[in-house]
Amino acid sequence: MKKLTASVLLVVLSSSFAMVNAQKKRNDSIREGNIGEVVITGALGIQKKADAQTAAVQVVNSDQITAASNPSAIFSLQGKVSGVSITNTNSSVTGTPKIQIRGMRSLTGNNNALVVIDNVISSASALQQLAPELIESMNILKGSQAAALYGSDGVNGVVLVTTKKGAKGRMRVTYNGSIDFESVLNTPERQRNYGQGWYGGKINVENGSWGASFNGPLGGQVVPYGIPLYDVNGDGHISVNQDDNTPGPDDASSIMSTYAPYGKNNVKDFFKTGTVYQNGITANIGDENSYLLLSLDHLQREFVVPDDKLKRMSAFLKAGTKFGKWNFDAIVNYTRQTTNTTDSNLYEDLMMSSTDIPITRWKDYPDNGYAWNIFYQNPYWSIKHVRFNNTTDRLNLIGTVGYKINKNIDVLYRSNLQYLGSSSNQWNDGWSSTLVTDATAITSSYAQSNASQTKYYGDLLVNFNYDLTDDLNMKLNVGHNFQNFSYNTTSAGGSGLIIPGLYQIWNLANPTNPYNLDNTRGSYNSQAVFANLDLGYKDYLFLTATARNEWNSVLPEGERSYFFPSVGVSFIPTKLTDFGGNVLNYLKVYGNISGTANASSVGAYSIRNYFGLGAGFPFTPTGGLSFLSPTSQTDKNIKPEKVSKKEVGLSLGFFNNRILLNGSVYQDDTTDMITNRTTSVASGIASLLTNVGKLRNRGIDADINVTALKSQDFRWEIGANFTTYETEVLEVAPDTDRVAIGGTTLVGIYAIKGMKGLQLMGTDFVRDDQGRVIVDATTGRPSVTSTLQNLGSVNPKYLWGFNTSVNYKGFKLTATADWRIGGKITTELLQNMAFSGSLPESGNFDREAGFIMPNSSYLSNGQYVANNDVYYQYASGGTGNPLYDGVEYYYQNQFGTVGANQVVSASYFKLREVALSYTFSSDMLKNSGLTGLTIGVHARNPFVKYSDNNRNFVDPESAYTTGNAQGYATVGQYPSIKSYGFSVNVNF
Repeated sequence: MKKLTASVLLVVLSSSFAMVNAQKKRNDSIREGNIGEVVITGALGIQKKADAQTAAVQVVNSDQITAASNPSAIFSLQGKVSGVSITNTNSSVTGTPKIQIRGMRSLTGNNNALVVIDNVISSASALQQLAPELIESMNILKGSQAAALYGSDGVNGVVLVTTKKGAKGRMRVTYNGSIDFESVLNTPERQRNYGQGWYGGKINVENGSWGASFNGPLGGQVVPYGIPLYDVNGDGHISVNQDDNTPGPDDASSIMSTYAPYGKNNVKDFFKTGTVYQNGITANIGDENSYLLLSLDHLQREFVVPDDKLKRMSAFLKAGTKFGKWNFDAIVNYTRQTTNTTDSNLYEDLMMSSTDIPITRWKDYPDNGYAWNIFYQNPYWSIKHVRFNNTTDRLNLIGTVGYKINKNIDVLYRSNLQYLGSSSNQWNDGWSSTLVTDATAITSSYAQSNASQTKYYGDLLVNFNYDLTDDLNMKLNVGHNFQNFSYNTTSAGGSGLIIPGLYQIWNLANPTNPYNLDNTRGSYNSQAVFANLDLGYKDYLFLTATARNEWNSVLPEGERSYFFPSVGVSFIPTKLTDFGGNVLNYLKVYGNISGTANASSVGAYSIRNYFGLGAGFPFTPTGGLSFLSPTSQTDKNIKPEKVSKKEVGLSLGFFNNRILLNGSVYQDDTTDMITNRTTSVASGIASLLTNVGKLRNRGIDADINVTALKSQDFRWEIGANFTTYETEVLEVAPDTDRVAIGGTTLVGIYAIKGMKGLQLMGTDFVRDDQGRVIVDATTGRPSVTSTLQNLGSVNPKYLWGFNTSVNYKGFKLTATADWRIGGKITTELLQNMAFSGSLPESGNFDREAGFIMPNSSYLSNGQYVANNDVYYQYASGGTGNPLYDGVEYYYQNQFGTVGANQVVSASYFKLREVALSYTFSSDMLKNSGLTGLTIGVHARNPFVKYSDNNRNFVDPESAYTTGNAQGYATVGQYPSIKSYGFSVNVNF
């Protein structure tokens, strides 16, 4: 693989050099801009030229963000930035992104990148709700020193977002609109040789694909499916026959269908074509001293799951003015988002169904609690009767006041207030099974919750700018930061709706007991003093030093204060001497070291002893106090994790910057790592959160951008980025070499001393020296390991990103793709499909004749020999045929319960975006009343290829949580979505 990728890169570079040289011979006079002079906004809004940046920073501009009309600015970054990975922890209509820059620095703490919007600390959810058309740029502060001024908040890198503001000149009005059509990209392949049933018989209320063969006597006949819809024989019951092929007395009222695969993909047919409508109108005006921008945006998404939807409305106002030595800036942003969804676990039920089930025909019976089986609910019933509604209101207020004392000194105060309120309710209408034999009633329920968060953020900055000599410039920023966060949550619920359809707590027959209600409130704060010093000598040598001392209220009093410094230098030898000529016109080398800390593992009030309330408060039924002592506690002397970072980087520009290459190497060392440590059971505490571990994270990221062809009317740009990193666990705890981070019931995710990356651990079949599964020489059944085995790392080996853009007159074509190589992921869906007999390998042979365990061996005369003749058999009595019964037993009780079988490769190739647009020239718009018009078509995720053993079981970018337990997905994850759409941009 290394040889292949190196060869591909060599071909690209060689071709680019050839094209550049050819154009030089044609005396191409168009020159690229001086990249070192580009001004980049960094931490706390401090602006520096690219030459003066002493750490890795990458800028993503507005055109790149909005190229394919992605409704999420976060997901628009995928494939475009080295060192950045983005996963989706909720594949429903909302989507919950996780942004991670350069791997992990903590096992239990926060590893997510800090999101800063308009120079105040925000969140990924706020960025997710911000209209992409409002964003001017997103600066990715990857290097440690670039984020050092944010202290512990910036320990994982920063996504710094700058929104647009009013332009100079007359009022301009812009309309942006797009419509997208979404559909399910793919679903796992299922076997199409055997239908609904169990033990070889067609049983029309079973949830398995263990029925008769489609090629047998029953194949092609019209047969009943599911629970009968009404009582045919009038005996007062809807009879269900779930034992054999004998028709039940009420089967005549069942849905009738041919015993054969129903269409090409009956699960995919369940999903509809979704739509995304985006509309925004912006008005802006400005002059030399003032600006004003007002934007109103609306997004409506109708998901591929019927009736699941999202609506988002936002108003954004940004204004500023200069008055003498004073300047004032203000931002008001209000967003309301509502979502209405059903239970995503219905996807699990769909995937366990056999390929002959006419799923969509139950759409006409949404009040029938069960459908084609008596074990899980009719998905159309769930859509109608199981709902989750949520409304969030987000208000963001930013005010900035600046005063210029003299030409060298100015003062700035930035104040921010963020409010987030959410209200949610969920209900299950329930279903009575009184008339249906052998069907379990569905209990009705209702719950509601309310939550609010308020955050205050304030920065005081004093800025100095002096030319110490003709060649030496000094910039100094000193300041103070204060943050306060408060929260309040209340929830209640219960079961048994007395009056159907009336969703109120008082309408519950069994409300949750008051002592179990969730009512939480709290607050915490932090403050810091900091300084940033920039020295620039003759525009080719730069030094940056920062210092920050922080106080955090969640820590013990003796550990609340911690100090971290940083220093970095950049050197541009091509500005000292023109040693590269016309070939190497730009060279920059830089390096930095920094120290920071991370206390995100420690929650508010966690160092205090507190007790929960038990049943019967204040006394138990036996008379004792009903206080419940927590089994997990935090060390009363806990201190923040310390993270030391080192980075060196290189920037190269060839042929007047027609070829740009940026790369950096880094290492992060975490000591005093906060980890859950097991304790003696006699203490009454199962685990203690304390400082016991060490972690090392190091890697390389690089970007290359080539202007391959360029003329007055034509421009072709090619880009690629590369990322590789490894996280090594140096120490976990004195009494163990591994700690569990998360996982499923079959596969755990562990940090293991000496291993690189989080590891998947689970059982496996016992194997011989050649990796073959060892089976019993008589029964053909394999043995399972008694201890957990290492099943692979969740971390990828390499990440590649590719992008290109072609401009010809008014036409613009762009494309983005990325390629992940290596890593493992586990999914619960494999286990469920094995149980139900849906896996292709469980039905691609004659089940009556049984099967031989693939790639197996058995012991013969003291040696393991290849198994070519011992069939797997198990006498369960299901059919009387131990060969057939062995097939069901193996997939349900062995294959489906062995951890190694639930793990697949996380490699993939994704074509992220393709977009084609046309911008009308001013001559074409003459007398139209328009000052600009662009129309376009685009596609997102039009092509995705997973590894061979991941047959669409799981999208490797999906995750169960935004926390650190990456590497597994639950059955509640919907399949990946592709979309095609149209866009228009009109300027007045």
